Amino acid sequence: MKMDFSRYYHSRVRKSVDEDRVRIIATFQELLKSGSLRDLRLATYYKGLPISYPATVVEISSGVLDLDVHQQQAVALESTLRAFIRCSSFDSAILADVQNVDVRRMTAALKNFRYVEVMADRRESLRLELEPRTEVGISGAIGTLQGTLSDISLGGCCIRVQKDTRFERGTQWNLRLNIPNLLHNTMHSIETSGCYLDSTRHAGEDVCSFSFESDANNEAIISRYIFQRQVEIIRELKEAT
Repeated sequence: MKMDFSRYYHSRVRKSVDEDRVRIIATFQELLKSGSLRDLRLATYYKGLPISYPATVVEISSGVLDLDVHQQQAVALESTLRAFIRCSSFDSAILADVQNVDVRRMTAALKNFRYVEVMADRRESLRLELEPRTEVGISGAIGTLQGTLSDISLGGCCIRVQKDTRFERGTQWNLRLNIPNLLHNTMHSIETSGCYLDSTRHAGEDVCSFSFESDANNEAIISRYIFQRQVEIIRELKEAT
């Protein structure tokens, strides 16, 4: 299933999508010709974990940027199929689609460039996806909904629900979250009051975003999971190379 990458960025169209793309490609061509394209980095979010490494441009042809990349970056790109490009020659980040990637050869080809603002850069804490997702209860004035916990940080989470949500932005809901302890293979249930932010539709489900403040006990449980999950994701990347 293709991941929902839209929550990581906002588009920043300047003239039009097509004109911006032509300008980006032309700038890459000029930089490559002059030999001044030296500080390019690729970044993507693999299961919520930011993966960022320098990349080397090999060539650009027919609107496709061919790169030599770090092997772990190649694994991440193969999964996400999207990448952010950062380069001092551009005054904003650039989002690109992955046309193809070869993990063994450590190469990738990117296309469909557009200017974006990376919203994930604004987050104060790391937000990671759960695998497998755990059950969640959402309760409030209109009753109770069941869903699954998609991702979590110290200050918020995304919950997937099957039915269309009709929450009002800014309303408070009681959230019962099940947080795994990966080391001991146990589950901790916590309760917190969450402020509803917004929803997006993905893969036939509503993905509802909430912010919350954790007490010391809940924060300890979430922090432990995030650390364990981060270690698990890094190990997974290394094993795939």
